[in-house]
Amino acid sequence: MVAFREEELVRFTHPLYLLLLAPILVGLILSFRQVHGMASGRKKLAFAIRLVLFGALLFALAGPEARRPNLGVCTMFLVDRSDSISNKDRQSAERFIHDAVRRLGPNDVAGVIAFGKDASVDAVPNGRREIGAILSQVDGSATDIAGAIRLATASFPDGKARRIVLLSDGDETLGDLSEAAQVAASDGIPIDHVPLGLGERDGEASVASVEVPSEIRVDQPFDMRVLVDSTVQQNGQIDIDRDGVLVQQLPVKLASGRSSIVVSEKLSDTGFHRFRATLHAERDLDNRNNVGLGFVAVRGKPRILILQQTPAKSALADSLRKNGLQADVVGSAGIPTKAEDLQVYDALILNDINADTFTPAQMKLFQSAVRDSGIGLAMIGGENSFLPGGYYGTPIAEALPVDLNIRQRKTFPSTSVAIMIDASGSMGMEEDGIMKIRLAAKAAEETVKMMSPQDRVGVAGSTDGIEFVAPMQQLTDKAAVISQIEKLYVGGGGIYAQPSMVKGEEVLNAETTQVRHFLLMADGNDVDTQEGCLAIAARMRANKITTSVVAIGDGKDVGFLKQLAAVGGGRFYLADKASKLPAIVTQDTSVIARSAIEEGAFIPKMVAGQEILKGIEDVGVPPLLAYCLTDSRPLTSVGMRTNKDDPLLATWQYGLGTSLAFTSDAQPRWAARWVGWSGFGAFWSQAARAISRRATLNNYQVAVHEEGGRGKVEVKAFDKLGNPLTATNATVRVALPNGTFKELNLEEQAPGAFTGSFEASGIGTYIVTVAEPDPAGGTRSAATGFSVPYPPEYRTYRANQPLLDRASKVTGGLGILTPIQALRAVPNPGASITELWPALLMFAAILLPFDVGVRRLALPMGELFAKALARLRRQRIAQTGAQQVVVGRLQQAKQRAHQEGSSESATPIIIRPNEPTAPREGKAPSASPGVSTAQSLLDAKRKREK
Repeated sequence: MVAFREEELVRFTHPLYLLLLAPILVGLILSFRQVHGMASGRKKLAFAIRLVLFGALLFALAGPEARRPNLGVCTMFLVDRSDSISNKDRQSAERFIHDAVRRLGPNDVAGVIAFGKDASVDAVPNGRREIGAILSQVDGSATDIAGAIRLATASFPDGKARRIVLLSDGDETLGDLSEAAQVAASDGIPIDHVPLGLGERDGEASVASVEVPSEIRVDQPFDMRVLVDSTVQQNGQIDIDRDGVLVQQLPVKLASGRSSIVVSEKLSDTGFHRFRATLHAERDLDNRNNVGLGFVAVRGKPRILILQQTPAKSALADSLRKNGLQADVVGSAGIPTKAEDLQVYDALILNDINADTFTPAQMKLFQSAVRDSGIGLAMIGGENSFLPGGYYGTPIAEALPVDLNIRQRKTFPSTSVAIMIDASGSMGMEEDGIMKIRLAAKAAEETVKMMSPQDRVGVAGSTDGIEFVAPMQQLTDKAAVISQIEKLYVGGGGIYAQPSMVKGEEVLNAETTQVRHFLLMADGNDVDTQEGCLAIAARMRANKITTSVVAIGDGKDVGFLKQLAAVGGGRFYLADKASKLPAIVTQDTSVIARSAIEEGAFIPKMVAGQEILKGIEDVGVPPLLAYCLTDSRPLTSVGMRTNKDDPLLATWQYGLGTSLAFTSDAQPRWAARWVGWSGFGAFWSQAARAISRRATLNNYQVAVHEEGGRGKVEVKAFDKLGNPLTATNATVRVALPNGTFKELNLEEQAPGAFTGSFEASGIGTYIVTVAEPDPAGGTRSAATGFSVPYPPEYRTYRANQPLLDRASKVTGGLGILTPIQALRAVPNPGASITELWPALLMFAAILLPFDVGVRRLALPMGELFAKALARLRRQRIAQTGAQQVVVGRLQQAKQRAHQEGSSESATPIIIRPNEPTAPREGKAPSASPGVSTAQSLLDAKRKREK
């Protein structure tokens, strides 16, 4: 770009293009002389248009810009609203802004942006001299000053000099203020700052971190270091708990600044252990930052967690223990709820436990543990597993090597299902941000997806009236049926049971399928008109129509609903949360439709070469009495099949972990002959070892910690001989607190030393797993992790004055204390620049058709102009003639009015245009002296009328 003087109004970004004007002008002149056979006037016009067209294009290429000096200053006030700012400082910041805005100059404007973890424009830049209280709500759990600066830069209006005034303590936990200041400096935007939080708090302490080794051996002593920050010297106490159990209470003396407390520990149990340090200080204003967490992995024998509906049944656990494995058995009350709780185990076995016992968060937790940490997963069949256990469409089902959507692939009895859903006012209440009626509709939709195209389904809402939003129909077009179900809405009143039963019976009596089923979903605390329902249910059952009932929430009518399901020959389900409805409804439909369990004794067919069956395939296995119907997925390894070739034992790789499905059970009901079989323990111990998380072949020393809102990963890799690995095929995966994961790309810093980082601003546990391929198949992994127990915003309680000073210095700003300083003149106000090339390009585009038209179309311009002039003359003559006719008529009227009652008819006078009017013979009446002409004409008219 060529530099111009400040007073210049137009400049060009590429002025050298203007040098092309001379050759273009010469070319046009030569071309003008060579063109013949064109009228002189037309020729001149054509070349004039061509010259203007080329000139517009050439000036557009030169990049013209209109420059106008900025008038006035736009000041953007950035107000820190994070949790580290006290109420006193917030009020002080608002007063500062109000005082500054009142003193704005006549051409100045100001705006306000509130920021924390995110930023929001609270007041757009304007010239008002009064700004109200800051009302914008932002996430105060973090401070992203750089993000606020970017928003301010985008909010400046044109035509004003720019300034940013930052009111903050400078304790950024996200973003990079230094980098944002460099960008602002390049844009010519000074950043002034008003420091907040300068006053020292009256006593504050926090746990900065808990440092422990990532991996140790069994019974190996190690030191745990607890780092504590305190603003004053004081006494306190630190409580240490391991896996939720208090193990030590230590009195401590805290110095002003940072103190390090060392605690000696050792672990005898293998697995992944969590240590938590909790601080109790004498003088502490904020106790939200008094917790720190650390994780230690102890390698040893595989440890298995067995979850089953009835923990007292110990046949499976006993067989594992006898074969050298550690096994813990828990029921619904002992299901882990945190990621670190699952890391204790190498494999998880779901032994005939219903999906209803898991929360959605626990389902995602188990899925993430397998996919992202390499923990093994097995599901063993039974009436509470697979499809009859309600796992269809769940996160756990996604991790299994078998597909539960079997009605799409197998032949079952034709089925008709009528679903009656409570659409009363109570279903309009929200649960986790979703209305209950929507969750109920979702359950009906999942049922439609699960059933085959030959089945028939109808869905209705029941309240003061009954409306079938999806009439009973065959599922040839499932998308259309689902679209109808989505129209289900909340009505008024309650659900009326008796009309609902009558309608269900009427609809299903008209069906001719082999299986007919009625499902009623009702509020457990509000069921009206119960009289006669049991008789209707009994009559339907006698007519081979089953009735199941789902009570949505516990209440006074649950007993009646249980009895209704029992009389109707179906099942009763209590959904304490509406979010469980999809699993319950699909479970009920699959069981009633006889597509969930295949009964009948059979001898399993084994596939040779499976690791799990070593030593077993040679001796054979006893018969089983039943199994859950499933279908194998692609890439699944099937080790056993049933007599109907359905999968019985299947495994596959899911993420970093291995999952297994055994569709029969491991209890005396379906596996009565297996429990007493001598190979029962060997089979299940080999299966557990096959899916358990296996240690890596190479030695990986993994260290992770949180710093500035990011997780820092350091990996030292050595082979079996202790030599550093200069390259590794291992992958690093981070399981995030929200259930998702992130793959890390590590950079080699030195032989055998690799580093990487990821965003870690959310609260929760981050599990970092290093995985390498196993030559024998599958993966081997080593896991560690760290936790963010509280937002980084709670960790800082002193103003970061040096960071604010550097940002102001880089941009040419100042640290200011009074509002008047924020309104000083900007050293370089700059100018507003408008690019003109788009307008020139548009002008050239408009000229182009005229240029072509003048050259290609030979129009008789002389004749056209002559005709136009002649037409204009005729119009003027016609207008003059019309005026003369009007004048003549007025004169005739005047002469008639002056005739004094003459009986002779007056000879008409014809007035022609451009001819003088001849006066009539005789004396025209004249007005009497003193009488107006108008009065004389009026008198003459009256005389004639007499």
